[in-house]
Amino acid sequence: MAVADPLARSPLRTPRAWVALIVGVALVGVGLGMMIDADFGVAPPDALFTALSRTSGLSVGTVLVLASVLMVLMSWALGLRPAIGTLISFIGIAVVVDVTRLGLAAIGASDWTLAGRIPLWIVGLLFFCAGILGIFASDLGASPYDQVVRSIAFRTGRSLGFARLCVDAIALLSAIVLGGSWGIGTVVILVAVPIALNRVLPHIKRHVHHDPAHDRPA
Repeated sequence: MAVADPLARSPLRTPRAWVALIVGVALVGVGLGMMIDADFGVAPPDALFTALSRTSGLSVGTVLVLASVLMVLMSWALGLRPAIGTLISFIGIAVVVDVTRLGLAAIGASDWTLAGRIPLWIVGLLFFCAGILGIFASDLGASPYDQVVRSIAFRTGRSLGFARLCVDAIALLSAIVLGGSWGIGTVVILVAVPIALNRVLPHIKRHVHHDPAHDRPA
């Protein structure tokens, strides 16, 4: 059964949508960089990529590229074709993460005490969640990983939050089995992002698109 592609309604969207996408990509990149240096646990997919890197002997970057291609093909097979936002998210987040970590290294963030790293991780989490919401709200396409989440949600008719929770849980369990790096923060992200998608995303979409149709649960 074919799945309606939500991006097909308006490929170019609006200036607000582009702002949501670009700001979202920047926030996700900054948030990820902060959480990595705070060292309390990364997002479930990042834990999985780390595990795959260790077991395969490939670099994390190589694993990320190969996994991204596979995820794009998977989401396309499920009925959600890649969009411009997919490419922007993939490249943009990687660049911003590197720039953020360079900035944090310059101020010695990785050597901070627990009292400094906890606030760093919390702020990183807030940026990360806000960025994901912005990218999803743009309807211009998401990262390869979140394209899989979107395709599962549209294929099954379940909420984006539920789909994200399921995919993240599978990623985390796989990372644990393979010996990937994870922590209490990984579990917090596992719970926090789906809640944000279900509770906050509909309101952000309404403001981005001025479309009453976006005021329904995601």
